[in-house]
Amino acid sequence: MNLIITTILFSPSLKKLQGGSSFAVLLGLGLIVLTIFATIFMIYSYRFLLKRRTKEFGLYNILGLKKRHIVRISILELFMMFLATVIAGTVLGIILAKFFYLIFIHLLGENYFDLQWSPLAVMIVTVIFACIYLLLMIISSFSIRRQSSLELLKNASKGEKEPKSRGILALLGIVSLAIGYYLAVTVTSPLDALTKFFIAVLFVILGTLLFYLSFTIWLLKRQKKNKDYYYQPKHFIIVSSLLYRMKQNAVGLANITILVTMTFVTLATTVGLYSSINGFLDDYFVRNTIINVNTTQQQSNAFIDQVAEKNGIPLKHKIVYEMSNSIIGAMSHGKFENKQKLSSLTAVNFMTADTYKQLTGKSVHLKDNEAIVFPAVGSFNESSVQFGHHTFNIKDKINGIRNFPSISLTASNWLILIVNSKSQIQPVLDAASKASGRQYALGFETTISADVTAKDAKKLNLVLSDYLVDGNKPIQRIDEGKMISGTAPSLRSYDEMHQQFLAFAGGFLFIGLVLGFTFILGTALIIYYKQISEGEQDKRSFEILQEVGLSGEEVRQTIRSQVLLMFFLPIAVAIVHFGFAFIMIQKLISLFGATRFSLLLLTSAGTIAVVAAIYYIIYKQTSRAYYRIVER
Repeated sequence: MNLIITTILFSPSLKKLQGGSSFAVLLGLGLIVLTIFATIFMIYSYRFLLKRRTKEFGLYNILGLKKRHIVRISILELFMMFLATVIAGTVLGIILAKFFYLIFIHLLGENYFDLQWSPLAVMIVTVIFACIYLLLMIISSFSIRRQSSLELLKNASKGEKEPKSRGILALLGIVSLAIGYYLAVTVTSPLDALTKFFIAVLFVILGTLLFYLSFTIWLLKRQKKNKDYYYQPKHFIIVSSLLYRMKQNAVGLANITILVTMTFVTLATTVGLYSSINGFLDDYFVRNTIINVNTTQQQSNAFIDQVAEKNGIPLKHKIVYEMSNSIIGAMSHGKFENKQKLSSLTAVNFMTADTYKQLTGKSVHLKDNEAIVFPAVGSFNESSVQFGHHTFNIKDKINGIRNFPSISLTASNWLILIVNSKSQIQPVLDAASKASGRQYALGFETTISADVTAKDAKKLNLVLSDYLVDGNKPIQRIDEGKMISGTAPSLRSYDEMHQQFLAFAGGFLFIGLVLGFTFILGTALIIYYKQISEGEQDKRSFEILQEVGLSGEEVRQTIRSQVLLMFFLPIAVAIVHFGFAFIMIQKLISLFGATRFSLLLLTSAGTIAVVAAIYYIIYKQTSRAYYRIVER
């Protein structure tokens, strides 16, 4: 997996794709995550295998080999495994890189399918794994040297003491989960979700670990005290068995839960983002081309018509409206402040009653201190809104404006206020301009939406880049040899933005699929090792139970109940984690424009169903190893 990502990252083919530098950043981040993941799981796997071989190493020591000889054996074995890893990994990585690259190109909507191989990729991944194996050699040497021969012989069969019930830690675990869940469900904006996300993740990880380490033990102890429940053959065996080695199981169960949750979040987020592209663009583009000119409607309309006619570009189904420049600040309880507070960041635009009538055909009558509010992104339920010394009473609240975007390109909440006239809000714009230290004064800009062919849109965009607009001053060409100020008219086309969004979301989805697949592999690895270690521990216990009179059928039923509980508890907890994280995920995805709740809910449910099905297959396959050991 590391070599697949690195091969694509360092391939000259990547530079030939549109937005190749952005994809390189995404692939680089994915490589970092995969490398960390590989290191953790190589250590986890090797420590498991090392523990199973301690008896063998102890026997070598008793038969006459010194510890330095045993260390040398383990290092030689690791070196041989390293060579096998490099050879097999290189061959499989290069072959599969072609296949993954085809998926990558398809997701990006590109058509350059020739992946050029880079020797640098193999060198980098080889060095990474050489460092990991060196770390394993250090772990092996330290582990063998610090234990006596007797400890080495007995270590593999050493049991766990029954853990003590720690009510305080159990409570701390529930409190940690509650804080993480609270942070997830109380986010108010996309940027607020971004700042709180990692804090919530840390609390949930801590809470998950304490839930298994302390809360489950506390609960099992409570069940043990309940004589009516505990003194039944089925419950007696399950509770005693789980309680006896829950401390060892807890970390594995917590790891499985966190990995499954990470898989849910990664796949649901990236699939949701990719599948929302068309819906987002449909909400943003009233027509397939949008032109913004930073001046009055009359001047803008005449200018665009003149330039389009001069260059033979027809503008079909044209919609024109005037609106103030955005002022961005913190909105709290109806009070707007010119400061950047992420938790309540809001973009506000003003529209006159005349413009509203022009768009919708509806007449509204407003006093100078009244406004109609349209919360395009986010919510607004206050009776008034205050900008410094200027207050507007909310006369009405509407859910949409015809021929107007229902979504914003900004990552903040978006509020549209319909007022009586421009003169009312110019002082508000001046104050916002002064507070932000802008070079240009805030005023009104005109938006022109029209249907234009892709070829004509590119041509018009090129022509408009020759002009500068500065408020109500005449629009001038840059090449007239004068020192002029202002901004060029901006043009956005549906086709161009669709390609940009597809490339961006496709890159994210590819990394999400790779990481999700890797997390599932990690989950399968932990479950497999867990089944083997538990099978070895349970084997003697179930032999004793049969010797004291428990029937073979009762033993099988008890085993089945225990295995089902142990391996479906993590996915149940992971689904609960994801359910609370869903609101935060929705806010995070809206940073990139995707806000459709129903579509995200559908993709999330589909992701959970697919991962749960894969998890069940993993459980069925790995549980065979457990049954084989226990029933032997």
